[in-house]
Amino acid sequence: MEIELHPLLEAYYTETEPNIRKNKLDAYSGNSDTKAEQYRKDLYACRHIDKKHPEKQIDRFLFNLISLATIAKTPGFFPKFRKKEVLSIVTSMQLDDRPLQDPECEAVLYWEYRNAVRRYIATCDDPSYGRTLLGMKPSDAAGRREKCCEDVWSFSFGVADMVGLQKEMAALCRAANDEYCVLHPEVESLEAEYKRYNKSK
Repeated sequence: MEIELHPLLEAYYTETEPNIRKNKLDAYSGNSDTKAEQYRKDLYACRHIDKKHPEKQIDRFLFNLISLATIAKTPGFFPKFRKKEVLSIVTSMQLDDRPLQDPECEAVLYWEYRNAVRRYIATCDDPSYGRTLLGMKPSDAAGRREKCCEDVWSFSFGVADMVGLQKEMAALCRAANDEYCVLHPEVESLEAEYKRYNKSK
């Protein structure tokens, strides 16, 4: 279930830097006192706070998306055997069963996924992303766009289909599609873009 966002929350979910996000989250606190608001704070803490080194900036969701894409691209001889590993990653990101029981918490998780996808896509603009020839030759913009599409599809629809977790990963897949299409409005869907790039492969 997707809900209309308060302007402060819209700013929170479009910002990708953790410290700035925290400021925006704090600015919103007090506008709502619901189970969903507590879940939003808990997701931020789980994703960005390292209790042993609180001064460090971390992003567990970004790391998890990279891990999921890697699993999708290196399935091994028995890809279904990686189902437990993928389910563990997805479960760690949703924290607990709140998004499974409360539609508002489900929406909070969806928007957090979208923010993580947005941050991942932002990293794809760096010339070092998708280097070719053993990392010596920087990729061009077109090459980075294609590889980014492949990665976003891989950590969502690709790995979900590979291990049979379409239902459990529905929120992540929807978030990946929606954020990709918002950032590339000319695209019909993430799936269609992925198929277009892989038509000749």
